[in-house]
Amino acid sequence: MKNEKSALLLKVLLVAAVSSVIGSLTIFFVSKQFDLSQAFTLVIRIGITCFALLPLIYVFFYRKSIDSVKKREDALDKYNLISSIYENSNEAILITDMSANIIDVNETFCRITGYAREELIGKNPKIMKSDKHDREFFKDFWQTLHREGQWQGEIWDRRKDGEVFPKWLTVTAVRDSEGIPMRYVGVFSDISAIKQTEDELQFYAHYDILTRLPNRLLFHDRLQQAMMHGKRNKTFLALMYLDLDRFKNINDTLGHRIGDVLLQKVAERLQAMVRKNDTISRFGGDEFVIILPDLHAVEEAGALGQKIVDEISQPFPIENHELYISASIGITMFPSDGETEDILIRNADTAMYHAKESGKNRFHFFKKEMNDTSTERLRIEHNLRKAIEQEEFVLYYQPRVDLASENIIGMEALIRRQEPDWLMPPSYFIPLAEETGLIVPIGIWTLRTACMQTRSWQQEQGLSDLRVSVNVSAKQFHEKDFVRMVRATLEESGLEPRYLELEVTERSILTDVEGTIRILQKLKDMSIHISLDDFGTGYSSLSYLRRLPIDTLKIDRSFVMDITKSTEGTAVVKAIISLGHSLNLTVLAEGAETEAEYNFLRENGCNELQGFYFSVPLSVEAFQKFVKRKRSG
Repeated sequence: MKNEKSALLLKVLLVAAVSSVIGSLTIFFVSKQFDLSQAFTLVIRIGITCFALLPLIYVFFYRKSIDSVKKREDALDKYNLISSIYENSNEAILITDMSANIIDVNETFCRITGYAREELIGKNPKIMKSDKHDREFFKDFWQTLHREGQWQGEIWDRRKDGEVFPKWLTVTAVRDSEGIPMRYVGVFSDISAIKQTEDELQFYAHYDILTRLPNRLLFHDRLQQAMMHGKRNKTFLALMYLDLDRFKNINDTLGHRIGDVLLQKVAERLQAMVRKNDTISRFGGDEFVIILPDLHAVEEAGALGQKIVDEISQPFPIENHELYISASIGITMFPSDGETEDILIRNADTAMYHAKESGKNRFHFFKKEMNDTSTERLRIEHNLRKAIEQEEFVLYYQPRVDLASENIIGMEALIRRQEPDWLMPPSYFIPLAEETGLIVPIGIWTLRTACMQTRSWQQEQGLSDLRVSVNVSAKQFHEKDFVRMVRATLEESGLEPRYLELEVTERSILTDVEGTIRILQKLKDMSIHISLDDFGTGYSSLSYLRRLPIDTLKIDRSFVMDITKSTEGTAVVKAIISLGHSLNLTVLAEGAETEAEYNFLRENGCNELQGFYFSVPLSVEAFQKFVKRKRSG
């Protein structure tokens, strides 16, 4: 700028010098024609005029020069700005000539692609071609670019290391002042992270996160396709409904983390046994459903069902554990068993429940008569819910007798469902109640009613020394507020805790031994009696039995029935009695029906007895009459 001002000053001085020369020449020629005084006056006027015009001349040249300099400075600033954006942009920029040969790339382009600038100059961008796009794609690309002067869209390219990646690309034709294309400029962003997120969202929408198997949504889509394919090709389709046996025990005992690993291992084994065109879906929890399309015989489904049963029953080594489970499988066939998704799934589920009820660790094909059983189950479940709402259950009481004195010392409360024309025994509805979770409200009602009735007998009938025994289901026992519920029930009824005995099963204990001990101890601290029901039918172990804060061992009826039938039966009962006494526990035998059974139990030191030999379960009125008659007679 300073140099340009100096140049301007020189121009002005040059103009002044020229003006002086012109003035001198003017004086010379004028002096030839006029007198000297007139010439002098003219020169003075011309000089004054030149000097008056001098600022205007200066301003003219200065402004013109300044405008020129400013334009050059603006152009330079704009160039520097564009250059800075070009080099520092977070987007990759590529410039080519009209033959698509690379003229230049920025640093971001090199960073994303892995190529150095020197490796790209003069090359065609197709050196990064990924082969993910066909000839039609690029034909459309160039036609759009030539027609509209711009193309924009997603394209896959290849980095220098061979990795294929997605990018969002905009290519624009740069034109000269006459509108003729002279360059192509491409700008793109690496959208790998966006595509990965899209893929993950797509995966989570259609797959189970834990096992990475298809979820219900994808399962239904696959089933529809398989059914349409079966109709077109006249082939069979089998649907398997698989439920893991004993999984809940493992999940509750060892924790959900081990349970999750076990589910993953099961999924791996299932995947290894099916064909590529089969679909395994996790329906939730420990339930899996398998679609087997393109079968030509029913036997193919049965063969796979047996193979799965055998494989799942093999041990699963997980961390320091060797876990054993089994599978119950229901199989239904399309189109013979049903032609809609809902029917096929329901039929497979029904067959699976029949497999469970038949002893588990097996598969069953669906049969139409199974629906009759399912309908009956639904009817019983509906009745159970209705009975809970309307309190239509009743309690019967079976006396407990001390074998030494033959005095009635207590009773067990046994629930019944009052049907219009008969009394439904618990074996009809308790398994279903446990399965549906209705056992919890039923258990609460049973405990409350038994405590209220016992307190009433104490106050109104003078039966002040009887202890009532109430069964507690495994599910109810492990409810988080179980102890609080028992305490509240006793306070409501006014029954002293020492007149209540709670019967828990070995299954309740095995679910969580340490947790069970804590719960039992809290109940014992309240002076409630505890008995271990059905002893010997589960996984009896001295290692936990000696730690349990219990008062009574109950010998299961199945062992009592064998007393007079086999030497093994008598040996088992003698062993249980001896074990109970060695642990300072009361031993009670249930289910005694004959005099021979009664004599054997009494002679071998059994403490208490409960069974038809003394009395069947009695209604409230019949029980109090029975007790009074025994005590008076």
